[in-house]
Amino acid sequence: MKHIHFIRTASLVIAFATAVGCNSKQDNSAAPVAAPTAAAPAPGAGEGKYLSGQNSMGAPTASPQDQAAARAAAAKVLARMESGDFAAIYADASPAFQKIGEQAAFVGKFSQTRKKTGPFKAPQEVSFVTRPDGGHVLVYRLDNERFQTDRRLSFVRSPKGIMLLEGLNQHDEPKKK
Repeated sequence: MKHIHFIRTASLVIAFATAVGCNSKQDNSAAPVAAPTAAAPAPGAGEGKYLSGQNSMGAPTASPQDQAAARAAAAKVLARMESGDFAAIYADASPAFQKIGEQAAFVGKFSQTRKKTGPFKAPQEVSFVTRPDGGHVLVYRLDNERFQTDRRLSFVRSPKGIMLLEGLNQHDEPKKK
C-alpha cells in the first residue's frame, strides 16, 4: 500500500512540475526551432503547398493583428513586473494560468525574485513563436548591473478576443564580475 501512495505522490509532483514549467537552461520550449533542411524536390514535383496561417515549412504564423496584440499584452506584463504589480498580472491572466497556483503564492514568488535580481531595464524581444494551438510565445532579454534575464511569456486569445497571459517563466544568469 505504501508503494501505491508513493507512486501516486511522485506522479502528482511530476505533473505539477510539468504544468508549472522549468527555470533551467535546458528549458528551450520557446526557443525558435531551426527550419528542417529539405532535400531538393524531385523533378516535376511542383511547388510546395501550404495553408493560410502557416509558413512554407508548415509552421504556424500569426496575423499582424495577433502579433501586435500579443506584443501589447507582453509590454503590459513587463511593465507590471518592473513596477512590482504582480497581483494585477495574476488577476488579468488566463484561467489556465490561475489554476496552477494561488495568487498569494505567485505574488510571493515573483516579489522574492524581484528582490533578488533588482529592477531590469530595456527589454529586447529575442523571439516570437506561434504555437500550433494558436497561442503565442514571446521571449525577452533584460539586464541590469547584476543579472541577465530571459523572460518567456505565453499568451492565448480569450473568447472575448483579449490576449491573456497563459505562461510565465524567468531565467536569471548572474553577470561575471
